[in-house]
Amino acid sequence: MRKILKVWFVMGGFGLLVLTGCDGPRVPSDQRVAQPQLQQQDTAARADVNNLYRGAGAQVVAFGDSITAGAGVGPQAAYPSLLSQRLGLPIVNLGRGGDTTATALDRLQRDVLAADPWLVMVGLGGNDFLQQVPLAQTEQNLREIVTHLQQQGAIVVLLGMNVYPFNGDYEAMYERVASETEAYLIPGVLEGLNDTRYLYDQIHPNQAGHQILADRVAEGLQPLLEQANRPASLSDWQPR
Repeated sequence: MRKILKVWFVMGGFGLLVLTGCDGPRVPSDQRVAQPQLQQQDTAARADVNNLYRGAGAQVVAFGDSITAGAGVGPQAAYPSLLSQRLGLPIVNLGRGGDTTATALDRLQRDVLAADPWLVMVGLGGNDFLQQVPLAQTEQNLREIVTHLQQQGAIVVLLGMNVYPFNGDYEAMYERVASETEAYLIPGVLEGLNDTRYLYDQIHPNQAGHQILADRVAEGLQPLLEQANRPASLSDWQPR
């Protein structure tokens, strides 16, 4: 019988923040959530996540743009650092401000593959939207990033992005990439974080926003970490 992973799903996404950085519509204040919470949806995810049982590589990497890098709050207050503390798991932050999927692909070998990753969290796409990159090109770049990582033996975790109010296109794109490459998808991790209480500026989370983001990613990762074969460098680590 096939084993089953349980994954926590939250709806929404990176684009809720991204859109506030341009002149598009904002979510009315009376529709904003007072305390963004994970929506627990007991959905079964396939256990055949690519490289789940391979145990190759040595490090956990957060790969993304300025949100991953911690723009406005610094790397120590960014979600990868908070996630590391929450899980008791070393995480290398390889976020870089301004990255599109194309520029991230360009530095993939130098920055990420050279780090010998076991698991890579990929949070990209917001700058593609801001720069009006065609969605098909974003999807192609993202698929290449995922497959290159998987070819080296890494588990890939996609942090899904929905761009309000155009969330259908981005949501479907992330689902396609995850399904076709057998990557692990955690969708909508920035649900409700466009509330000014969770923003450093019009685009980036403040410390409270990063804490919520870290908590959501931790919940989403938990089923994966419980079943994945860990490399020797992490053999002493136990899921919390």
